Amino acid sequence: MRNARQTFLRLFIYLAGIIILAFGIVLNTKTNMGVSAIISVPFSIAAVWGINLGVMTFFFYVFCIFMQWVLDRKNFGIREMLQIVVSFITSWFINLFDQSIPMAPDSLALRFLVLSMAIVATGFGSSLIVMMELAANPADGFARTLGKLVGREFGFGKNMMDLGCVAISASIGLLFGGRIVGIGVGTVFSAIFIGRCVALTNWLIKSRVQRAVGI
Repeated sequence: MRNARQTFLRLFIYLAGIIILAFGIVLNTKTNMGVSAIISVPFSIAAVWGINLGVMTFFFYVFCIFMQWVLDRKNFGIREMLQIVVSFITSWFINLFDQSIPMAPDSLALRFLVLSMAIVATGFGSSLIVMMELAANPADGFARTLGKLVGREFGFGKNMMDLGCVAISASIGLLFGGRIVGIGVGTVFSAIFIGRCVALTNWLIKSRVQRAVGI
């Protein structure tokens, strides 16, 4: 019975992490100050061609999963395949929040407040997902694979991916929209502080939460 309760709690926290992450991602887009680096590629494509953001995010995540298989197919198993389910759930909630959350007010102070909330939510959600040790967020899984490919840690792979996404997003915007789309001061703040929010969350609650779910 205890194991069943722990399993349920583990899945509940994992799903909560996905929902909070999706909320943070969308909240970031509503600031009109630049989205997080990872989501900048689907955001720029969605903005330039008028595609639904949730749908484009799903395809981007599937691409991340495919690249994990291409680069490290020897270690690609059931847990990695389950990232497709994570992609669908995350994209569905991104769609829901994107349609229900209005754009931030024109006030610069309020936009920075919304950006701060977005960064905290994204970092907190990401941390909950990772600490449950189930299927990774596809973007994080791809970043981890990139780091492993060059003999470095996940953090280095994430830096590589962030830079690559920003470069691709800027190119898409300039080539097909005549302007850079989705890249701004919010992108820089997200790159700097989301990782710090993850680290703070881990420091504050990781050991207690993992004990509670039996990890």
